[in-house]
Amino acid sequence: MNHLDLIKTAIELNASDIHVAPNAKPMLRINGTLHSIAEAEILSHELIYKSVEELCDEIQLARLNAIGEVNFSFSITDLGRFRVNIVKQRGTYSISTRILKLTIPSKESLGLPDILFELTKHGRGLLLVSGASGSGRSTTMAAMVQALNENHKLNIITVESPIEYLFKHGESLVLQRDVGTDCDSIYEGVRSIMRHDPDVVMISDISEEPVIELALQIAESGKLVIAGLPSINAVTSIETLIASAKSERSESRKLKLSSNLLAIVAQQLIPSKHNEQRILCYELLLPNAAIRSHIMSSSFMELRNTLIIGKKQGMVSMDTNLYERFLSGDISKEALYKYCQDIEFVKRLEKSASKAEQI
Repeated sequence: MNHLDLIKTAIELNASDIHVAPNAKPMLRINGTLHSIAEAEILSHELIYKSVEELCDEIQLARLNAIGEVNFSFSITDLGRFRVNIVKQRGTYSISTRILKLTIPSKESLGLPDILFELTKHGRGLLLVSGASGSGRSTTMAAMVQALNENHKLNIITVESPIEYLFKHGESLVLQRDVGTDCDSIYEGVRSIMRHDPDVVMISDISEEPVIELALQIAESGKLVIAGLPSINAVTSIETLIASAKSERSESRKLKLSSNLLAIVAQQLIPSKHNEQRILCYELLLPNAAIRSHIMSSSFMELRNTLIIGKKQGMVSMDTNLYERFLSGDISKEALYKYCQDIEFVKRLEKSASKAEQI
């Protein structure tokens, strides 16, 4: 079974990812769970390297051999678009392939709150999308960019590692830079586009310190920055952004963050109750005076508490959203307990609901 056959099988089974490693059968991630392909053979080093050679062009193969990792995306007519990560491990190679949708989902289909998309109309500031790998960060950012593209006349530039969704020019111009092809790094890609007069900059990952600083500078200059960050919730996102700064720049980082942050949406994809699909659950932090004060004082516990009680202002905590999904029958109690971040808080919600029913 070559890699093209694997891709066809994965599409037929509605898998999100393909994982290939030496001395194992290929595995597919379906609704968040890995399944081996029973009829497939155990893959040797030689078979995997043959797939590597088929997937990579000369530049990508040279990069893989030089640094031990390569990321890129590609399209196959009539099949779709795919994101590939290949890494060296124990002298051999492992391949991870993400199956991407050709159509950018609408904000309605994602189930995210309208206020998140309304905030993009402000035209300036930093809007963070956080979540673990496979949580749908790229899809959410693409939906935001597409909403702007369809309704506003803007110069939008993205820096992605790699490009996942392909945009067509709408009311706006959308230029996409692919790290490894169009630029050497996210930092270089972002730094150079400022000469191109962007209104909106979308950055797939700002986890590196120079990129964080650059993103904040761009937001401070009056541009809108939509950025991804691999962090599990809104508060840890803020902690990460502050902690990454050198000690002598910590206060400046806090000031820039508190002044320019528009919102943080953190998300997870949770298996549905009947395991038919995965449900998007999210946390939304909207900076108010209290949030900005907590950022300046690094009061992270108070940040969490303010987020939880900020429902009237449109804020949503992850555990509250998970609990609401459980009450609506979308996810099971097992999933609620597994994916919540504070199980004692969730149990207090259950206890309060039980008391209310008894009154």
